[in-house]
Amino acid sequence: MVDRYATRGVTLGGAAVRAGDQVTVSITGANRDPALFADPDVYDPFRVNAGKHLAFAHGPHFCVGAHLARLETGLAAAAIAKLPGLRLSGHAVPRGVVFRKPPQLHVTWEVT
Repeated sequence: MVDRYATRGVTLGGAAVRAGDQVTVSITGANRDPALFADPDVYDPFRVNAGKHLAFAHGPHFCVGAHLARLETGLAAAAIAKLPGLRLSGHAVPRGVVFRKPPQLHVTWEVT
């Protein structure tokens, strides 16, 4: 979530915002906009417009740690992929306003 201050009066979704009002924006909500992402509650890193997410913000506020986070994620995914027989078991429901994530992931590991 990020806070911004309105520079001028405007109406958003039927709500009046006056110049100087604090507006709290949920980036999590933006990443789940059904007008931009088909089936927004489904994790699909291969969707056509996957790069349009706002997880690392945009423009001058772009996260300085984004490249490191992507590198770490790639390394972790590669390590997990080396574990044959590892499967998600059950459905993980993401929660959270600032950091949207499942509180836990249950897996099964069938060793052959």
